[in-house]
Amino acid sequence: MAGNLLAEKKALRREMLARRRALSAEERTCASNRICARVRELPVVQNARTIMLYASTPEEIDLYPLMAELLAKGRRIVLPEITGKGLMEARELPAMDALVSGAFGIASPDPARGAQIPPEEIDVIIVPGVAFDTGGGRLGCGGGYYDRFLPRAGRAVRLVPAFDFQIVPDVPMGMQDARVDAILTQRRMISCRRMENLEKEV
Repeated sequence: MAGNLLAEKKALRREMLARRRALSAEERTCASNRICARVRELPVVQNARTIMLYASTPEEIDLYPLMAELLAKGRRIVLPEITGKGLMEARELPAMDALVSGAFGIASPDPARGAQIPPEEIDVIIVPGVAFDTGGGRLGCGGGYYDRFLPRAGRAVRLVPAFDFQIVPDVPMGMQDARVDAILTQRRMISCRRMENLEKEV
């Protein structure tokens, strides 16, 4: 069973990454703008004090404009910091010019300028991934970083910005795989688990 699950995940990951790479720059920019507008408008985001984002790669939805806007509004922004194999912490990003190259060449806050923030202080986590389903199932890149981190941030609402094609009928999930609360694409918002309480939380 475990072998079948890993094979299913690998095949779906390969398919989704290929579809993501096939997007034109114009399609990606247009989708990013729409999706980030949806994220920005959510009451749970508007009311959050501490928001965790991630440093998006060129193939992902562009979160940098949203990150800059939230910083300008005085929100405490944190990003992942890889601390070991499959392990990460949240480190504060005080300003956009405090980004430095981190593990795997992914941007991360300069440790000299931002402190580590306890996961339980995070209100909203913007979660990356390569495929999702309407039940909150998530397929990541295979490292397990978020699957280990998300349970530690027990009060945080887990939001996913995704291209519409990343929504699939069923994501293969193991017992250790963390689910998400809502998915926002350029065409729709999908409520997965705790969305009935989103406007009341934080």
